[in-house]
Amino acid sequence: MTHQAELALSVEAMPVRVVVGDPDRGVRARLRGSLHLGNGVYVVGEAGAGTRLGDLVARQRPRVVVVSAALLDSGVEFALAVEALTRGRTHVVLVADELDEELLGRALREGVGGFVHRPSLFAEIVPAIRLVAAGHTFISTAMITRLRDRIAGAMTGVDHHLAALTRREAEVLALVATGLSNAQIAGRLGIGAGTVRSHLARILDKLQAANRAHAVGIAYELGFIAPRRTG
Repeated sequence: MTHQAELALSVEAMPVRVVVGDPDRGVRARLRGSLHLGNGVYVVGEAGAGTRLGDLVARQRPRVVVVSAALLDSGVEFALAVEALTRGRTHVVLVADELDEELLGRALREGVGGFVHRPSLFAEIVPAIRLVAAGHTFISTAMITRLRDRIAGAMTGVDHHLAALTRREAEVLALVATGLSNAQIAGRLGIGAGTVRSHLARILDKLQAANRAHAVGIAYELGFIAPRRTG
């Protein structure tokens, strides 16, 4: 069982009202069925278009909205859409068709609480909703694995400062780049927040970086954790 799954089980099983936004009617129907299986998560509305979704969330005031990235435009529109959805203290779980690191970073910066890869939607949606409803962050296991594997694969032939990072330090740097806090990184990796701080201190020293943002910038500039665009 993953750390995220264990954390989800520890979250009090209070009823959670959910609104679903997805352009695919079949997906909405399957989600509604999956979430009405005695787990305390209830779909109180659904929408197939972004314009209707905002009105629905304002009217129903759900604890969580599960929304397909396809319903949100990119750039400024994306930020405005997320802001509109979260205005009523609603948490957002974003469902993405691809393991898009650029989208993940943007989503976390704009306040999205959960990032679920569509192929694992029905396996991960309940723990994602539970964690996000309780104020935690959820990222699909596939995305975390991708970051770890690609970071590990990049360890050969990179700048000598980056090559000096241990595998764990590389994992921490990758999660810093997605916008997670020290506490959230600790949760993802199953380690203490103090340990994360120690890793970060060593990362800054090895990269000769002034702060965490500088460290991420160095890593991107050297192609260590460059976003992989799809399409």
